[in-house]
Amino acid sequence: MAYPPDHHLLRDLSVVSFWTGEMDSRFIAPLNPNVARPDGAMAAGPLFAVADLAAASTAIAGADDDWAGTLDLSVRMTDAVTTGPLVIEGSVLRAGGTLITVRSELYDGEGTEEPTRFVGTTIGGFRRMPRTQDYNAGPPQRREVGVRREWARPTSGFDRRVAEQIGLIEVSDGVIELEKSAYVTNSFGTINGGTTGILICAGAESAVGNGFVAVDVDVRYIGQAKTGPVRTACEVLRVGDEHAVVDVMVHDLSQGRRTIAAGSVTLLARGVR
Repeated sequence: MAYPPDHHLLRDLSVVSFWTGEMDSRFIAPLNPNVARPDGAMAAGPLFAVADLAAASTAIAGADDDWAGTLDLSVRMTDAVTTGPLVIEGSVLRAGGTLITVRSELYDGEGTEEPTRFVGTTIGGFRRMPRTQDYNAGPPQRREVGVRREWARPTSGFDRRVAEQIGLIEVSDGVIELEKSAYVTNSFGTINGGTTGILICAGAESAVGNGFVAVDVDVRYIGQAKTGPVRTACEVLRVGDEHAVVDVMVHDLSQGRRTIAAGSVTLLARGVR
């Protein structure tokens, strides 16, 4: 089975990508109302999902014919993506025997596919691992500089907001639950890293109320969800007039609340940039 399947979050994000060098890439993702926050800028969760896809895909350049799984990813924003598309320029900084480090710069393309207005950075660590035929059938893709890859299928695209599409349910303030489904499963059978980022952002925003939006996101991946569902547990560390900081744990309820991811989210009051 090829990954991602035709009906999958990573297809619906409608990303276009191409290699700009041997270990350098560009990823482009549209801004539309279903991935936007209330003020129209790209929401932190979908942005994180695209950033994770871009960084993990770039890391594969340092893994020879193997696969790469995300260990941790940090997104730091200087400004919001307000016009779109989101443009991500990624590079492998180091490729060791097991660990690969990727850094990316984020831009608002402002109507083009070029890195026009700088808005942030990401840095991530990835673990090299063998490809599994259950999820990565077929030979590795060749890296050809300048050859565009369309991740979407003809039927891809969101028909509702991302949180609804993946099935997030708010149980209580700061407690967001998600069922494990094929739509959000990653290349080795657990919940996709980008989906986990969306979940963590939703948990943080729920914990502090509607007056704040997630901006900066750090996620460390600790374990794999078995059958789920998974659920957030939040600790509000700080709330000020203009910003808040929330730690978010993600637990797998099918494994006695085993922790599968830990995140920290910085949020800004709406209207503050």
